[in-house]
Amino acid sequence: MTKRREITGYHEVRAAARDYENYSSNLQGDRDVRDYHQLPLEVDPPRHQLIRRAIQPLFLPKTLEPKIPDFIAMTKKLIAEVNQKLDAGETVEIGNDFALPYVVGCLTVIYNRPQDYDEWLSWGPDVWTAETQGKDEEARVAHRDRNFEGETSRSGVKLQTYLDRVFDEAIANPKDDLWGFISKLEFDGVPITRVEMQGAANVMLAGGRDTVVKLITGMIWHLINSETDRAFLTENPDARNAAIDELLRFLTPLSKMERVPGEYVSIPDKDRDTSKYVLLSFVSANYDKTIWENPEAIDLHRKKQPHMAFGFGPHTCMGMGITEAETRTVLNELLENWPNWKFAEEPDIAWQEEADYKYIDRFRALVISR
Repeated sequence: MTKRREITGYHEVRAAARDYENYSSNLQGDRDVRDYHQLPLEVDPPRHQLIRRAIQPLFLPKTLEPKIPDFIAMTKKLIAEVNQKLDAGETVEIGNDFALPYVVGCLTVIYNRPQDYDEWLSWGPDVWTAETQGKDEEARVAHRDRNFEGETSRSGVKLQTYLDRVFDEAIANPKDDLWGFISKLEFDGVPITRVEMQGAANVMLAGGRDTVVKLITGMIWHLINSETDRAFLTENPDARNAAIDELLRFLTPLSKMERVPGEYVSIPDKDRDTSKYVLLSFVSANYDKTIWENPEAIDLHRKKQPHMAFGFGPHTCMGMGITEAETRTVLNELLENWPNWKFAEEPDIAWQEEADYKYIDRFRALVISR
């Protein structure tokens, strides 16, 4: 297989992320499991801004702030449940037993869909591997090598079945929840279409799921690993936001994204040679040695420098405020009363090696005990 061209380096990636004419986001991703664009992620300005403005109210600080107490209550509950299991002599896998339930729970709060918690949780960390969740671990994670070519273990059936059901209900009887909100959207005075509903919903359920699970799992991994950093953050609450930024840089939950070279933009999706797509390497930007000293280490005392974990330019992640609020809530609760979690066994981490650095692709298992 011919390796895709990658744009690497801090300044190079930032420049390309701004240059949507030569590096367009107008593409259909996840081609093996869906046949529509995610919105507003997979369209370019000016339509991108039009859709983004319509959806953005869900992610504004004034919308999010009233929900923080629910995040805190959920964190306390999950920590208590983990501690109860540990006190009984059991072990707990942080990704599946803490981070995933927390992220899914936060989504039900943000989207006002508490009735969907069990269904969303059953999909696992990635909606595209929901069909194999809990059945075949090797198949479930096979696609995670980031080759963007699709894998046989992936399927869009569960998500599509769910979206068909909730949008049928929302169109017939819109309620004060995510699907009611989306079903009533207009873009420049034109009512949203059914396909566009799916495109917007797809970002909200498929995006920011496995990435935030990775971030929270990685944060807990580091807190257990480094008693020194844990003590520093406990004694210096004002340093916690910067610590989250450093963890975002180090973990870079979404390492790379596709872009369409300018000469292919006018060609319909179905007729494009996708091997000609390029990858924006956000992780290379976050590990650029000309910007970050010793980038393969977590350093909570770094001089402030904008990271690329949320992308850059017009397509900067809409959900970054939610991600930071979710992570900050867990960090604060753990530090205020550290539960003395320890590794029950060596963490099972999938590292990805590049030419001059390596980074964490995913946590296969982070098993803890007392």
